[in-house]
Amino acid sequence: MGLMDIVKKLLTGATDEENARNKARMRELFNECVPEGDQYTLIYCHMEDFTDAVVVKVTTHSNFIVGYKPGEVVVVPVDAELKGHEEPVVFNKENGGQIKSTLVGYCTASKPDVTFQFEPITYEPGIKRGSKYAVSVTQSHAEVAAFRKFFKQGL
Repeated sequence: MGLMDIVKKLLTGATDEENARNKARMRELFNECVPEGDQYTLIYCHMEDFTDAVVVKVTTHSNFIVGYKPGEVVVVPVDAELKGHEEPVVFNKENGGQIKSTLVGYCTASKPDVTFQFEPITYEPGIKRGSKYAVSVTQSHAEVAAFRKFFKQGL
């Protein structure tokens, strides 16, 4: 890794090589568990859940590949290294699914038996405390804006 790669990693959380590799891996994982996965636009989302008790402070990190197309959203929980995934969860009108975005930037996908809250990110700075728990990937502001607009419109 050259000096420019180190600088880019610190500032954006991913080198060009890591970004390309991880985006390809996200597509591979998504297509592996979602039929006709290429029909979906993908975006990486992250969530931190904080529990601050008197004696202990616990932060839980969650990573998601979120695929969306008109009328449907699929959430695939993944690990930060993109080595494994959980079962995909589908949200559409037929199963009572709802999506929305909040003013503070979070997006929510819910149906009667499950709810996910996550934040689409343009990048996770390599110097940020939680960056080692996030996927090394950068996404453009346009990608994130399109995703938020989709969630704002709902299913």
